[in-house]
Amino acid sequence: MNRSPRYCPDAHADVCLLLEGTYPYIRGGVSTWVRQIIEGMPDVRFSIIFLGSRAADYDEPAYTLPDNLVHLELHFLLGADEVNQSGSPADAEPAQLDARVPWWRRGRVNARRFASNDELHSSLAVTDGALDTAVTAGFTDLMTGPARITDKDLRRSRLSWETIRSKYGEAPPGVDFNHYFWTVRGMHAPLFVLADIVRYRPQADLYHAVSTGYAGFLGAMLQRETGKPYLISEHGIYTKERELDLAQVDWIPADPEPYRVGINDGMSHLRNTWIRFFRSLGRMSYSKADRIFTLYEGNRLRQIEDGAPAEKIEIIPNGVDVQRFRVHRRAPDAAVPPVLALIGRVVPIKDIKTFIRAMRIVRSVIPEAEGWLIGPEDEAPVYTEECKSLARSLDLDSAVKFLGFRKPEEIFPQIGLSVLTSVSEGQPLVLLEGFATGIPALATDVGSCTDLVHGITPEDRALGCAGAVVPIANPARFAAAAVALLSDRSVWESARDAAIARVEAHYDDTGMIERYRMAYANVGLRAATDKAA
Repeated sequence: MNRSPRYCPDAHADVCLLLEGTYPYIRGGVSTWVRQIIEGMPDVRFSIIFLGSRAADYDEPAYTLPDNLVHLELHFLLGADEVNQSGSPADAEPAQLDARVPWWRRGRVNARRFASNDELHSSLAVTDGALDTAVTAGFTDLMTGPARITDKDLRRSRLSWETIRSKYGEAPPGVDFNHYFWTVRGMHAPLFVLADIVRYRPQADLYHAVSTGYAGFLGAMLQRETGKPYLISEHGIYTKERELDLAQVDWIPADPEPYRVGINDGMSHLRNTWIRFFRSLGRMSYSKADRIFTLYEGNRLRQIEDGAPAEKIEIIPNGVDVQRFRVHRRAPDAAVPPVLALIGRVVPIKDIKTFIRAMRIVRSVIPEAEGWLIGPEDEAPVYTEECKSLARSLDLDSAVKFLGFRKPEEIFPQIGLSVLTSVSEGQPLVLLEGFATGIPALATDVGSCTDLVHGITPEDRALGCAGAVVPIANPARFAAAAVALLSDRSVWESARDAAIARVEAHYDDTGMIERYRMAYANVGLRAATDKAA
């Protein structure tokens, strides 16, 4: 295991956060939210189980670790065939199986384990919507119980080979077996990392996953093993974001002939195998959660569609430290810089290329306009270089600036608009931070961006429009909206006033943190109960 800066395995936490690719190693909206929760409850002891891709992808923490974060451990999901992250060999057989099952009976035990595995997979395949908790419990027991299936079984067992061959028979003609075999291996290998985490888990009174996916399924397994309360908070919908990612990757081969299936028409069989896998992890995550928290109504409806029981879901919007940003508001009569800032990671889901193309159009009307890209560039280096090349090809070298990470409060006083061109979002904190600083927003119509800009309730909408919302992947519409906001001072001021009024009325983080404290108290967390009362 890669020892973290705060690896204290004997520490007992009140809340263990289960995080996949976010805080404290990756900056972004979800990481900011995690920091708010931990630092907003200094009397609650937190621990973190961080799930990442490969060790080489992470350096030092991007955030200063607060004192009430008593334990942090890292586990890496790719390359899991080599060594599991508890530090023990991945080939180790379960000691319980060796001790309890005579050698001459192990073949029959293995057969029963794989038969049970087939039945559970069939239950996932033939059902939709909310999942019976028995299915999730069955998978957990298969991976962590006394007679569990191991990573060695997956890689070397004859029964594993026969299972994969049988499932391959359901693929359309012509799908390459080698690709299919490694697809199955690749998606399941991380589950054995999760099984090791469960066996050597840090002690906590409550587990809280900040997504479904691998982190969410880990939470479901921990709930099964410990009986402790388990919560999920979703910002973006994990399964939706994985579908978007899988639609763009080039490492999954196309089918030899056009093949259409029900989940995603036009996608290859192997892409759909990945999608079904992530949907199954989501359904199992939801099934074991005591409560499920989401940001807005659109997310709630998607969660129900993906198998979350409606009665478990509660909406808690994001919040920002309004006081922190209020002090950076510019004077009412100050000039409005013709600068559009996209604060976020340089990755395909943010559709940076649409922003760059839009800037070419904006510059044709407002020659002095600039577009700033504020955020890390190392997550998708090939895509980052494509974006820089596009800017050069449009003669925007001096106008579109890649500035790397900067503190938002340093950027907002220098810009006129906070923008997003994303193809998927939840409830972007960066827009709310801009509102608190008095900066209008221009965003694509994804996630809750329309709610943030135009309001939700009649009273909220009466506060006014805090900017503009445009369709995704439409540089012309984006540019026209930007020009309209920056060219008319009265329009910009009206949007500024609405932004400030909305964030102060509905999105102060004090209320958000107290609602999560109450949620912790409601499932019996003693550390949260006294103060919540």
